[in-house]
Amino acid sequence: MMTEIRIVSRGGQGGVTGAKMLAYAGHLDGKFVQAIPKYGAERKGAPIFADVRISTTHVKTHAPVITENTHSWIVLDPSLIQTIPLSKLSQDTLIIINSQEYPKSLQNENKLRIGKVDAVKIARECGLIKSGTEMVSTVMLGAWVKATNMVSLESLKNAVKHQFGDGELTDANIRSIELAYSQFEFI
Repeated sequence: MMTEIRIVSRGGQGGVTGAKMLAYAGHLDGKFVQAIPKYGAERKGAPIFADVRISTTHVKTHAPVITENTHSWIVLDPSLIQTIPLSKLSQDTLIIINSQEYPKSLQNENKLRIGKVDAVKIARECGLIKSGTEMVSTVMLGAWVKATNMVSLESLKNAVKHQFGDGELTDANIRSIELAYSQFEFI
């Protein structure tokens, strides 16, 4: 079985790095993986998409994720919900949003599984701020792991260690994952 995930973020929020860490976590769990960033000459704040495939068998597709096949959407900036083609999504598609409250634009989407976590609050609490921007990618990955159980929490933590090495940054990111895991909720 192959799971396709799209991370929707703004340049500078860590979406591409998050895709790499999620793929590496899947690899640590013995799965076949791909991380595919989709951007051009973007700048900080511009919309960025990063796709991830996690599979129990060899992944033969080497292209961006097709919207209709996407199992999960991880939305790092709630203003980017409008970039999701809701009418094309399959039944039970998972959307995880960085938000304090239920987005009004999703209130009539009964066919979708929608969850939220206040990633900005968690990033601030953990000190994950770079150049005035809350780095919410690891927070959102912790929420995704809670929602799906497709990658182990321990492998995600080890992927963070692999990405950032030892030190305070790694400790802060791991703490953010744990908080998101405990605070994530379906709407």
